[in-house]
Amino acid sequence: RSSLFPMGVASAVDGGDVDDTAVLRAKLDDAERRLNSTALELRDALGKIHARRNTSNTSSSPPGSPRVSPPGSCPCGHEGTTCAQYAGQSFWRSFVLAYMVRAGIAVFSRGVGLVRSGSPMDAVRLEKLLGEKHVRYREEAVRYGLFLGAFSGGYHLVRCQLCTTRFGYTPQKAALAAGTAAGLSAVFLKRPKRRAFAGYLAARLAQSALASWTNKREAGKLLARVDSPCNVAGEIAPSAETETFKDSQRNIQSSVVTNLLKNHGDVLLFALSSAQVMYAYVMRPETLDPGFWNFIVRAGPIDKETLGAVRAHCNGSPVDLQNLAQYASRTADPKAWRRGENLPCVPCAVMHRDTGCVSCASHAAYASASTFRKCFPFYLSIHLVPFVVLNARKAIRNPIKTVAASVAATARSTTFISCFVGSYMASICGMRWVRGNKEHRAAYYLAGAVAGSMLLIEKKSRRGELALYLLPRAVDSFVATLAVKRLVPTVPHADLILFAVCAGGLMHYFENEPATLAGFLRSGISRFTKRPNLSPPRSASEAVFQVVAEDTEEQERFEIAKKQIKN
Repeated sequence: RSSLFPMGVASAVDGGDVDDTAVLRAKLDDAERRLNSTALELRDALGKIHARRNTSNTSSSPPGSPRVSPPGSCPCGHEGTTCAQYAGQSFWRSFVLAYMVRAGIAVFSRGVGLVRSGSPMDAVRLEKLLGEKHVRYREEAVRYGLFLGAFSGGYHLVRCQLCTTRFGYTPQKAALAAGTAAGLSAVFLKRPKRRAFAGYLAARLAQSALASWTNKREAGKLLARVDSPCNVAGEIAPSAETETFKDSQRNIQSSVVTNLLKNHGDVLLFALSSAQVMYAYVMRPETLDPGFWNFIVRAGPIDKETLGAVRAHCNGSPVDLQNLAQYASRTADPKAWRRGENLPCVPCAVMHRDTGCVSCASHAAYASASTFRKCFPFYLSIHLVPFVVLNARKAIRNPIKTVAASVAATARSTTFISCFVGSYMASICGMRWVRGNKEHRAAYYLAGAVAGSMLLIEKKSRRGELALYLLPRAVDSFVATLAVKRLVPTVPHADLILFAVCAGGLMHYFENEPATLAGFLRSGISRFTKRPNLSPPRSASEAVFQVVAEDTEEQERFEIAKKQIKN
């Protein structure tokens, strides 16, 4: 006992105050009693949890025996509807949600573009806002709707069949097979999108597997401590000598690399991924998703013709500078450029033509400002529209707060992408200056890594999301480069197979270990796959109202659960 509070007991004895010593000892006895009681209760609770899991596993019907369900219900949880009706209404609602998100982003971006074009009244004219020549999102929105609708409906249909037929699986055990079968719905996506989504799901599956392994390891350590309750007090309140020894041992084991990976591993991962992506953006654009590459070109200050000249020059081909004269800035002298001249690098007059700046520093600053103006409407639609569609009740209840939060998040994200572009251009010009106006293809790789460090501007919670978003694109570009060089074999429909397998794994973790999934991914899957027992909607408007009502019921259940926890 004296080891728990050595300083307090020593001061009482030195003062000779017997009453204070008795009080301290009584408090010490009470603290030890409560601590041991809590340890015993914790051990009993963990034992009951394991016993309940074992009972549910042993009581479940073995494969091959039919499952018995209450009348009018299904082992999957839906009541009052057949499995086919339940899958059909899941398909319909998911289709409407996906279509609304994609169409809303396109229409919102179009409206902002019309407002900025100088004639704000065009934003309220339907022929300008929704004209046939401007409705380019229609095919992609339908593809997204079919993809998510088929995934949600197919998942429920396959899972119900596995639970109600002779297989007799539980919904948790059927999640893997049902998710894999539903993942075949990615056939509705175009191949570049399917490849990007497959890589993203693979990264998310790896993240969930790592979280599951970590949780199991921590749970094993906790059980080992609870099994010896007599040592709990000593572990919770060790002596000063033991604490000093542990601190010194922990300091020896920790290193700079460990702390860097723990605190800034997401930034490091994003920087490495950015290096590969920005290298491919200049040198191997065919290995990137065409839509993603066009987005980088529109956000950056270098046009496609200049990128082609840089790529040709780094590959050793002569560059026709006379054709590039029209792209040079007004401060250049195109008459001095001869046809096919072998230059150490493409002149900065061509690289700076979008801003017209003479110095490289001013070019990087103006490029950042230009990127901010161009990307702000796009990021505003990304932050605002999905939230309004998927959280309609919150947006309607407090629209000012919704818009203000979206604008703040947009400003931060746009600042990040603008600093990314500015640092990339500054790094390219800086490495040219260091090497005496000589260019090397590796400079674009290093510049991408430097620009990736700008992720520190983003919120900590978003850094990991952005790193896992860019990582699959970098890996896909690297594998495509190896495939072009015939260093790896080409597997037919590999993207579809990878997507289906990863979808099955994520649905398995969602049904069995939902805590291992990222928050927004878990809520997104729940939004599209966890459906209430409602009648199938007869129209798109009715589906929208059901989505809003569903959000209301979910919020009410959350408030009730929160009050119960407080009580």
